[in-house]
Amino acid sequence: MTYKEMTRKYEECGLTDYQLRTLEDLKEIHGVDVRKLSGYSGMSENSRKLFDVTVLRFYNAHGLDSRLQLKPEAVNYVLDITYCRNDETVRREIFLVDSNMRVTKKCLHRYIYKKNVAVRNCTAFKKHYLRFELKGEWYHITGNGQWY
Repeated sequence: MTYKEMTRKYEECGLTDYQLRTLEDLKEIHGVDVRKLSGYSGMSENSRKLFDVTVLRFYNAHGLDSRLQLKPEAVNYVLDITYCRNDETVRREIFLVDSNMRVTKKCLHRYIYKKNVAVRNCTAFKKHYLRFELKGEWYHITGNGQWY
């Protein structure tokens, strides 16, 4: 779609300020149905609501040219565990959390920074958060609908 075609779609939907208001606007104009994203159906209702608000803010924060390139690929609620020993990060693992807020055995990512160090000898730092993938990059979503 070209820039001109996109602006026409916004105007046809009555969005003359070019700001998306609903997920239906996002689907109609950009062809993005967040309900079909990988991981969306496995999240809790609260996580879905937070993501719905955030994805609209995310699109609206970008200029119209940039929006042509935005295509979210996945969204997940995760448990991120960082293992440290002597103030040094040894390993990091990121696991999916299901809609009942239980950690699954599905490990999304595992980063090993120091080999031959057992995690049982480390201090584990855990954090939960919602994140979505866009163009191979992960964005963390905060509780107030912001991202980083």
